[in-house]
Parts: sequence; structure tokens; C-alpha cells
Amino acid sequence: MLKQQWGKEKKTMMNKIKRFYEKKPGVVILLSFILIFTILLVWATAGQKAPYNPNILELGSLTIAWYAVFILTGIGFAAVLGLQEFKKAGISKDLLFDGLLYSVPIAILGARLWFVIFNPGTNFFAFLDGGLAIHGAIIATFVFLIFFTKWKKISYWFVLDVVAPGFLIGQTLGRWGNFMNQELYGKAVNSLNWLPPFIREQMFINGSYRQPTFLYESLWNLMGLAIIIILRKKKAFKLGDILSFYLVWYGAGRIVTESLRLQSGVSEPLMFLGMSVSILTSVALILTGIGLAIGRRIANKNLPYYADFGKKAVIFDVDGTLLDTEKIIIESFEHAFKKELPDIKLTQEEKISFIGPTLKQTFEKYTKDQTKIEKLIQTYRAYNKELHDQGVKAFEHAETTLITLKKQGIKLAIVSSKIKKMVEEGLKQNNLLQYFDVLVCADDVTNHKPHPEPLLKAMTQLNTATEATIYIGDHPYDIVAAKRAGMKSCLVEYSAHLNTALKENPDYVIESLDQVVYLI
Repeated sequence: MLKQQWGKEKKTMMNKIKRFYEKKPGVVILLSFILIFTILLVWATAGQKAPYNPNILELGSLTIAWYAVFILTGIGFAAVLGLQEFKKAGISKDLLFDGLLYSVPIAILGARLWFVIFNPGTNFFAFLDGGLAIHGAIIATFVFLIFFTKWKKISYWFVLDVVAPGFLIGQTLGRWGNFMNQELYGKAVNSLNWLPPFIREQMFINGSYRQPTFLYESLWNLMGLAIIIILRKKKAFKLGDILSFYLVWYGAGRIVTESLRLQSGVSEPLMFLGMSVSILTSVALILTGIGLAIGRRIANKNLPYYADFGKKAVIFDVDGTLLDTEKIIIESFEHAFKKELPDIKLTQEEKISFIGPTLKQTFEKYTKDQTKIEKLIQTYRAYNKELHDQGVKAFEHAETTLITLKKQGIKLAIVSSKIKKMVEEGLKQNNLLQYFDVLVCADDVTNHKPHPEPLLKAMTQLNTATEATIYIGDHPYDIVAAKRAGMKSCLVEYSAHLNTALKENPDYVIESLDQVVYLI
């Protein structure tokens, strides 16, 4: 009976923990981080007298330092925290692991290179002799992420906002590696009675108690981490602001601790023109952080919030997807050819193929005369507008589907190869325009479908990730463009190009628009 009761209570408790984690994963991760750190610290110091053994394992020539353990633990927690943010944004966890696979060794190489640059004559490959500079790791990682995010087609600013608190985790724990090595301390003081004995005695160095500057920096970084985790869900940060906050926060804390350390009489290993490289670089980080925050607001007065990034989105094509325009498109082409190129006789198959591409793409197949092409486009649009004004009809379930998606908090956009004016008129006539957050049309981009530019531009304006986005279309170009943009593709079964489009292997095929809600 007691066993059964305990089983029920245990299950209830686990369910409560699970619900709390789902509601506040950042808080749980932060508390877990503190718990694991405490366990490691007790393990490293319990049962010893200061100075503590800086190594966790010494087996012959094999030595594993506590510094490495703290750093690797920090990387692990940074990965867990990043994984949670990627999941929330709808980005594959594989991308995070790919990034870590490359960025960790690149960060180490960057840290080593930064040290070697300011210590001429140092052997770059003599890693075991010591000599890594955290600023080099930061710079190398951020540069690498420029190329990585472009390669993987994910938001650079979002990834940097995810990486920044990861750095704070690593720097918080890494300073305790300095503690074990009796590094990063300040000037001599009379006493440290305000500190726990295990810290106080470790700070007795060269016959005097020393200011525990490692502790100041660790606590400063931990405070910054807590601020980010708490505020990033409350729309306190615009996209890219977490990076700016990190640069300013870490730079300010590092200037203080480095100044205190230099007062101890310990020489700065990295100097430039007689000044501390750590302090100079920290000043540069602060200025960069402030500059980015201000500059990005000047460039874009409608910067999206970090908390909104990655919300699910559905992007629709217009002609043949939302609006039944096949008949008026064909009639408009017939009119344009009859008036401007009367000698050309069009087959029904050719007429169907005109639905989807831009007007220029279509007319260029029949003439290279740019003046004639412009005349064809003008004739087509004038006639098409007359037909539009007579009333273009939406496909069944179009409006009810958009209403349902809006109620679910789904972001909506249009990507069309038509000019914006015609798209807006068609959507207005059917009471659909009001539901869309973003419109990207032929006159908004340089490259048109099947090039991914229109979809990527819409995704950027929606502030979402490709993995959280679906493109609904009726043409093979729609499917190809979606795949090239890295997002899911969906083909409507009533497409005039069904058989051809199916060959492009869309992720989904739907019979009617109301089925879109089941894809989210």
C-alpha cells in the first residue's frame, strides 16, 4: 500500500517538474547549472587543504585539469540552453550540433592565435605550455558564425543571441578553473573573512591574501546570464540585442577585473603599445555592442523582438493557390499575343505553362526585343486589370483557413511573381488582404522563383526560421524555391501543373486549403 502511494506521489511530482520545465525551461537549466557547478566544486576541494590540486586526474603522462572540466561542463550547459532555443524557434537540433562541432575547435584556435599575435616568438602549436586568450575565442566564433549561418540559411542575429549566453556560462565556470590554478587574483589584502574558508585559503598566495578577482568576474557573468534568461522572454530584447548586451556586460566586467589583477603586480601576458590587450579589447567589445544596438535601430526602425523569433509561419502563393485566376491569366496572354505578336499561335499546353513565372520570363521565350517585351507586359496588365475588376474569386476555404491560422498565432505572408498592386487588388476583392503580415511581390526582389530570394525575404520580414515555415503553391517553381530556401513545401492538388509539380517531390500535397491547418 505504502509502495503504491509512493509511486503515485512520485508520478505526480515528476509531472509537476515536467510542466514547470515546459513552462520555464531557462530557469530549470539555470538551476541545474548551479547544482552541477556546486557538485564539481565540492568534488574539487573537499577533503583537501589549500592550495588544491589543479588536476582531477593524473595517470602517468595523462593529466586532466579541473580547468578543462569546468570549461567542458560550461560547453555542455551552453549546448543544452542553445538546444532549447533552437527547439522553440523550430530549428533542427542537428544544426546546433554541427555548429558546435566546428565552433569549439575554431574558438580554441582563435584563442591561441590571439595569444600568439601579442606574444611574438611563441610557438603556436605548443598548446601544452599554456596561452589562450578568451577574446580571441569570442572573435573567432563570431566570424565563423557569419559563414555558418549563411551556409545553413538561418538567422545570423538569432544564432548570435543564442551563443552569447553560452559564452557567459563558459566564462562563469572557466573562472573557477582559474581558482583551482590560483590565477586571476588581485592585490594583497589584510583578510578575506567575508569569504567561505575554502575560497579564502585558496586565495592565500605568495604569503598574502589576495582579492578574488576570479570570483568577481564569475559572479558578474552569472548575473548577466540570469538577466538574459529572464528578460529575453519578456520582449525586452530586439533581435541582436542579446549579443549587444553580452558584449557590453562582459566587456565592462572584464575591464574591472583586469584592472584589479594588474594591481597585484602580476604582469599582463598580452600587451600592445604598453597597454593591456585584455582591457583594450574589452573597450572595443563595449563600443561594438553599443554601436550594433544603435546602428541596427537606425537601419531598421522596426526590429523584431527576440521572443517573437521562430514563430510558425505559412507563406502562400496567390495565382492558382489562393485565387482562381487561371482563366483570366490565359485570356490576358491570348489578348497580349494577339495584339503584339499576332503571328505566334499558342497551344493550350503553352498557355498553361504561363501560369506561375513572371511576365518577363514568359515573353522572353518568344522575343528578345526588350521594347517589344515591355509592350507585351503593358498590354497584358491593362487587359488583366479589366478582368480583375470584374471579380477574381478565391478558392474554397481560403478565408476560413486564414482566420483559423491567425487565431492560432501563425504568421502569414504572400510571395508572388505578380506586381504588388495587382496582388493587393485581388486579395482585397476577396477580403483576404487583412490577414497577411508580409507581401513580397515581383517588384520587391531582383531574383524571382524558382530562386529562393523572395521566400527568404519574406521569412526575414516575418522574423521566423525556415524550419518553422511552410510555402503553399501550385507551380513547380514554388516547390523548387521552397526547397532552395530550406523550408517545407506544399502543393495544392487543384494545380494546373499538378503532374509536373509532383515531380519536384513536395513535402505535402493537399486537396483543399482547409487542410493547411493540419500541417502546422
